[in-house]
Amino acid sequence: MALEAAILTAPPPAPMTSATPLTQPRTAVLELPPDLTGFTTQAAVSAASQVDWYGKAEAALAGIATAVSKQRALSLGDLPQIAEGLAESLAVDDRLLVRAISHQSGPSLIGNMVHVAIFGVKIGMGLGYRPDELAKLAFAALVHDIGMFQLPEAMLEETGRWTEEQVELLRRHPHTGSDLLKQAAKAHPWLPEIVLQEHERINGSGYPKGLQGPQIHEFALVIGLADVLDAMLRSRATRKALLPHEAVRLLLSREKSGFPTRLFKSLLQQFSLFPVGTWVKLTSGEIGEVFRSNPRFPLRPAVKIIIDQSGQRLREPKDLDLSGSPLVHVAEIVDALQLV
Repeated sequence: MALEAAILTAPPPAPMTSATPLTQPRTAVLELPPDLTGFTTQAAVSAASQVDWYGKAEAALAGIATAVSKQRALSLGDLPQIAEGLAESLAVDDRLLVRAISHQSGPSLIGNMVHVAIFGVKIGMGLGYRPDELAKLAFAALVHDIGMFQLPEAMLEETGRWTEEQVELLRRHPHTGSDLLKQAAKAHPWLPEIVLQEHERINGSGYPKGLQGPQIHEFALVIGLADVLDAMLRSRATRKALLPHEAVRLLLSREKSGFPTRLFKSLLQQFSLFPVGTWVKLTSGEIGEVFRSNPRFPLRPAVKIIIDQSGQRLREPKDLDLSGSPLVHVAEIVDALQLV
């Protein structure tokens, strides 16, 4: 399609420098809080990649969800440090990206917030954000839907079509989240604005204010794009989860007027369709782990087959390069945790 071709042939986004504002005219929002100072040494970055930041984020958000839903005093606790850890880990390898693409278990709202932080950081990396900016972006993404925790639990679990009253209640959650953070995140005055704007779109079609173009903080747009992507990668009552390339194609066709082209270009550059370590089920019925990507044929990675067509684990895994097997392709992504 024309947009996809334009994105793929355009020059890469210009790297960010300390003098480069993320959006105009919102440079004041970019004042860095003292606790998000960026990465220190390569050793610290490598050590951070060994920590289960995914699990830590889930646990922290579960506590926040309980506090919000029960209207208790809200504290963000270690979330800023967890956000920095997520960003540091993604600078080392794609293990967190693999987990976000593959993992569907656990509370869907909390999982979404963790996944959006991971996808958002990857997009931010392609945009040339500094380490401290990536940490801020991850922090904002982790709380982007905090206002949703005040919605009735039955509503969050609803799988059918929502009523008009429910939709109206849903559309209030950016204000709710922003108000909560004004009280709980006074050390991070930039945070409520980004959470308030996450559902805004550059063409004015978003909510709650219908902002357009440069009125919207770029962090909010990155988080919004990551949020839509995660929704497409998740199973719904009416459809199976989309494969990454299907989700990206749908994003380009449905959301092209809602987000800047540079964000789509960054997504395409940074979001490996089948990152190394991803478990996949093939059309042959075999299941295995991606051990090498094929840049010329991104939909056809090399897979180490672990489980055969009958569901039996092989004594000796076998390698299959899908670029040389035109009759076999990836049918779906498998959560490795479900195979244990």
